[in-house]
Amino acid sequence: MIVKYKNSVIEITNESDLDSSEFGQKFKKQYPADLGIELEYEPSSKHGIRITENGIEKCSVLLLESGGATGISENSYLIKNDRIYICCSDQIYSLNLTDLSANWRNQYDVATCFGIYEFDEDFIVHGEIQVSRIDKNGETKWNFCARDIFVNPDGKTEFKIIENRIELIDWEGYKYELNADGKILTEIKTA
Repeated sequence: MIVKYKNSVIEITNESDLDSSEFGQKFKKQYPADLGIELEYEPSSKHGIRITENGIEKCSVLLLESGGATGISENSYLIKNDRIYICCSDQIYSLNLTDLSANWRNQYDVATCFGIYEFDEDFIVHGEIQVSRIDKNGETKWNFCARDIFVNPDGKTEFKIIENRIELIDWEGYKYELNADGKILTEIKTA
């Protein structure tokens, strides 16, 4: 995925085929290792970010995480105020776009984080097991879990933000409507 931001071109890639011997050759930084954190297991997700200006690489980082595997999609990252917020497995990173230094890295789901969305001055994280509202510093304001995972086998959209409400459908077909404070407004069985 390629995104233009100010004078830069940001390339976000899925590096799932990248061998560990190539990590340092292709990327200048590796997280979480460069943050002093060792992964307990082999990475299930490998996401690369490369920033160029006028065709010259300015900085690059490889995110390696071992939670549930994630891919790159239009909702798996968000760019705001010279930062990129990006899902990688069960973690979300906040990185500065000037040099890809890390502001923070936090786990917001025990399985996988599918997407991050703007919500007022905060963000909503759509995870497999829970949905969370977080602020720009990564602090959790609330989280919500349901009967089952927020994946839908019937092809219905399992996550939507409509104005100041969040609509969710879980695996069992229950539809939840949450207010901005994460409280249930409605709950119905759809299937």
